[in-house]
Parts: sequence; C-alpha cells; structure tokens
Amino acid sequence: MEQIKKIFYNNLIWRLPYNVKYYFFKFKHPKGFKQKQALRQIKSKGDHLSLKGFDDLKCIFVHIPKAAGISVNKALFGNFGGSHHKLKDYQLIFNKKEFYEYHKFTFVRNPWDRLVSTYFFLKNGGFHENDKAWFDDNLSQFQNFEEFVLNWLNDENIYKWIHFIPQYEFITVNNKVLVDDVYKLENIGNDINKLSEKLNITIDLGHENQNTNRKTKYRDYYSPKSKEIVRSVYKKDIELFDYQF
Repeated sequence: MEQIKKIFYNNLIWRLPYNVKYYFFKFKHPKGFKQKQALRQIKSKGDHLSLKGFDDLKCIFVHIPKAAGISVNKALFGNFGGSHHKLKDYQLIFNKKEFYEYHKFTFVRNPWDRLVSTYFFLKNGGFHENDKAWFDDNLSQFQNFEEFVLNWLNDENIYKWIHFIPQYEFITVNNKVLVDDVYKLENIGNDINKLSEKLNITIDLGHENQNTNRKTKYRDYYSPKSKEIVRSVYKKDIELFDYQF
C-alpha cells in the first residue's frame, strides 16, 4: 500500500503546473531544496557535482548514463555537473523562467551499443562500490553478455539500476520531450561544434570513463535473438532517436 501511495504521489507531483511543483518542493522539502540549491554555488573543478556551470553558461545538460556524459560535463564544467538528474528533477531546482531560458540538451546513444557498454562498465566494477555490489548481486551469475540479455533484460528489470533506464525517460516530462537539442554520441565531433556555437564557447572534449575490456564493434556481441530482445525492450528509444542495429 505504501508503495502504491508513493507512486501515486510522485505521478501527481509531476502533473502539477511548473510554479506549483517548484514551490511545493521548496516548502514541503526545504532540506532537499537547500541541498539542490547549494550545488549551484560550488565553484571548484574536480570529481564532484556542481550546477554552477549551468548558471554560468545558461544551460541544462541532461547526463544520460553511458552516453559520453562525463566527458561532456568535464569539458563544459570541469566537474560532474548534475550527474544523472532527469530533466524533471531540474524543474525542482531551477525556477520556471530559468528553466525555459536556459539551453537544454542531452547526448543519446544507439541502444544496442549502450547496453553493451553498460554491461561491461558494471562488470568491470562500475564507478563506485554501489555499482560493483549491484552487479555482483544481480548479474554476476550470467556467464556472458548474451546470457545476460536472454535471461535478465526485460521491461521490468531495466528500472532496477539507473544505467539501464531508457534514455527517453531522462528528457521527458509527462511524456513530452522538453530538451531543446538531442545530440548523438555517434556524431559527437560535429555535434560538439554545434553545441559550441549555441553556448558561444570553445569546447575541448576529452575521453572519460571508457570501457577497455570489450570488442570494438557492439554488433559482435549479439545473436539474432538477443538483438530482437533489445529492439523490443528499448523500442521507444530506437524509434524516438531514429536508431538502427
């Protein structure tokens, strides 16, 4: 019953008008609101969260897991930005005027490629102990990528760890895409140039958090059956972002 109430509560909150939602969070959860606002004051560069760069550059970057987000954050802000906050989370941090004035963007990735990257990222220990512990508890019993897809990947399981959540979930509010631009990892060189023009800055993109224990081509990991499972589970991402295997 408590879980049902929580789901109902969360769904109701996101359907409220922007200002009502923002001020509801501010006054109903003052501690959480202050913590989020404090991120906007952190000035130093390094391996930590900071939203100051969002205000400095008048932008909101939605970092979808395993889609070059760390490299983009480091290049733009010198830190981890807002990590994996979804776009709707930023509606509780930035007021309505800021949210709609700031340039909102993200990078997406071919779902078949992203899944391979995610699997080996977690298998190799992830980013921290929580990633490693989750993989050990949930996926370590599978002997390889193919077995993992055939026996674990489904519409329910992908919501059990943030790296598997469909990409569209990060940039939609009430089923509407609200970012201004969706860039693609596969075209990152040209798209970074477009972003540079939008933000009127020079972006020197590095390569962070790369997998080293995987084959060069993601297609090499798939059988006809596992390929179709991914097509079904990530159907909305594939259609929305126009990807092919």
